[in-house]
Amino acid sequence: MFPWKSTLAIQSSSSKPIYLQLTEQIIQEISAGRLTPGLKLPGTRHLSEILNVNRKTIQNSYDELLAQGWLVTKPSSGTYVSHSLPISSFETLDNNGLIKSSTVTLSNRFNLEFVPKYNPTKARLAFDGGSPDSRLAPWKWIFRESQSILLSRKNRSVANYSDAKGDAHFREILTKYLAESRGLNITKDNLLITEGSQMGIYLSLHGLLNPNDAVVVGNSSYDAADWTIQSCGAEIVRVSVDDDGLNIDELESICSQKKIKLVYITPHHHYPTTVTLSNERRIKLLNLSSQYGFTILEDDYDYDFHYSSNPILPLASLNPVGNVIYIGSFSKLLASNVRVGYVVAHKDLIESFSKHRRIVGRQGDHLMQHVIGEAIISGELNRHLKKSNQTYKQRRNLMASILTSDMSDYIQFKLPEGGMAIWAHFLNSDLTKLHEAINMNGLNLDIDRDLSRRFNSARIGFASVNENEIIEGMEILNKSLRQLAS
Repeated sequence: MFPWKSTLAIQSSSSKPIYLQLTEQIIQEISAGRLTPGLKLPGTRHLSEILNVNRKTIQNSYDELLAQGWLVTKPSSGTYVSHSLPISSFETLDNNGLIKSSTVTLSNRFNLEFVPKYNPTKARLAFDGGSPDSRLAPWKWIFRESQSILLSRKNRSVANYSDAKGDAHFREILTKYLAESRGLNITKDNLLITEGSQMGIYLSLHGLLNPNDAVVVGNSSYDAADWTIQSCGAEIVRVSVDDDGLNIDELESICSQKKIKLVYITPHHHYPTTVTLSNERRIKLLNLSSQYGFTILEDDYDYDFHYSSNPILPLASLNPVGNVIYIGSFSKLLASNVRVGYVVAHKDLIESFSKHRRIVGRQGDHLMQHVIGEAIISGELNRHLKKSNQTYKQRRNLMASILTSDMSDYIQFKLPEGGMAIWAHFLNSDLTKLHEAINMNGLNLDIDRDLSRRFNSARIGFASVNENEIIEGMEILNKSLRQLAS
């Protein structure tokens, strides 16, 4: 309910008629955006009782506002703020009702102009940068398990505030799961549960970096990690990436010339090129970390998806001195909206990160943590992972075969060993024009402007689209490439 009585102040000493005083004040409230288009106003009788004035006075004010176009009436419904107002935009008003300029400025820490605005696609079909197919997630099982937990004795621990580091029981389960699946020798004190891997990246970088610290990333790298490094005021140092991953010899040369604080890597599979960091380079990277004292931030965002060979164990599993921070997530495994990730690090770092995490968000989704914990214990998670791997491998093979047979004159790529996307290099095609062409035909391709400018390449995700959608999308892409070429 709008506070009419405290907002509309009548000055009995003013020579201006009361109905005009009310008219001007209502216009001010509409102009300031506090009375929004489409808002229903009180009836004249009701407002006259609220303001303790004659009903005719309210009627005269409404008539004036209707005549000026500020209000409209709907038969048998009432009086509303008009959607077609006699002003071009809403602007801030000072205490005298005069338009003034905003004096609010963002601090440098929040002036993140390098982060692009999120623009969701309107195309009916999309090849994203590599996301899971939420249609495959075991939603019925998740719903039943959630209901069971909420109706059980566990309800109290799930519904109330708890440790910002995450549910203690879930962290115990996760330590065993990570030991079996990734060879990590940890306890629950080495774990912080986050809302996806991006929060883990944010907490780790903001917890470790100071302004002007040097951070090494690939010459192609995960854009959101780059943004986080920039938001810390740190310096990004780029190292080349080839078929064996990050060039460690080049990194060693840089370390001999300047102090490196941290190295950010995505070893399975490098984002965006999908290559895997070789065993030889992993060992050399760990040795350099010990020699030069930098931290390794290992973002293993899609470790679970391998189609040609078994995965290589994370660097964190070979890390006896504790200078690797490991980040993983269940968002890629289940669905993008399942925001449960984790950070593995030395317990002192986890304690520090959890304090920052408590400021950013009091705690995570403990119900979903309980559900995932039960999925691990019952084997439901492994069943889903096995099914997803089989499905995604078929989709990868289908997309790759169409690209090879129909578009080899326009696109070059190397078949990824795992993951959810193909890194495609476009030959003599302007990706900006291509994006416009395929959008007109109902397809969206997740084209990163910076990567397209520097490499004329893009990630074409295959996991989130079924076989019919892949065929249809490939037809649109092929048609658009041929039209541009001609």
